[in-house]
Amino acid sequence: MVLFFIIFSLGKQLIFRNKIHTELFKNQYYLSKINPLGIINGMKILAVSDHIDPRIYSNLCRERFHNVSCIISCGDLPEHYLDFIVSNLNVPLFFVHGNHDPSAGKKSLAGGYNLDGKVINFQGILLAGLEGSLWYNGNIHQYTQRDMYHKYLSLLPQLYWAKMRYHHYLDILVTHSPPSGIHESDDPVHKGFKVFNHMIKKFHPRYHLHGHTHLYDRNQSYQDPLYQTIVINCYNYRIIDFGRGKDARDFSISGIESRI
Repeated sequence: MVLFFIIFSLGKQLIFRNKIHTELFKNQYYLSKINPLGIINGMKILAVSDHIDPRIYSNLCRERFHNVSCIISCGDLPEHYLDFIVSNLNVPLFFVHGNHDPSAGKKSLAGGYNLDGKVINFQGILLAGLEGSLWYNGNIHQYTQRDMYHKYLSLLPQLYWAKMRYHHYLDILVTHSPPSGIHESDDPVHKGFKVFNHMIKKFHPRYHLHGHTHLYDRNQSYQDPLYQTIVINCYNYRIIDFGRGKDARDFSISGIESRI
């Protein structure tokens, strides 16, 4: 049944993808060719989530973050804050909504691109997004485990299309909530989605960026491996600098040198 759904949806996705690529072609930021060796040179990402940081929301924003290539928001941030960052850095914004998102469900924020339920190519990097948190009171951007699984099924045709066109499924998975068992809190509201673990195991993204779980203790871990993926809690903000050398597995996060 799932295979039939995928085959049936691929035809619709071809039309959808052509429409999206026509729109994105108008903006030089969004479309570029994949490097067949999987090498990304000098890409820096400013990832933000859940908290307004005075180091970003200041007159020194452009000076501090002038060399980032794009902004990724993992949710629960007001639009005026995202607009401030975009206006100062003049780079594209990609985002997903969180469960406390002040934007009240707006499809577009600060002129950015809503990643929820989509797979897109940005300068040779494949990004995919899924919004929201676990259901707890029925407000906007809340999903049960089953709901999120259905959202994942809707994303499958685009992932397989990416595999056919670019020879791999995904580089960065962007969500608001963490995967199950990683960066969770004790309360039921801040538990992760099990389907994210399945996606990470099956599609091997290099990174999974999320927010939702607030970090108040410097000793709390914000990056952990899951299968072949590095899961990064982007609460507050992270600078992700990868592909600095000839090996795309080299990267650093917020000045901490790491290697897969």
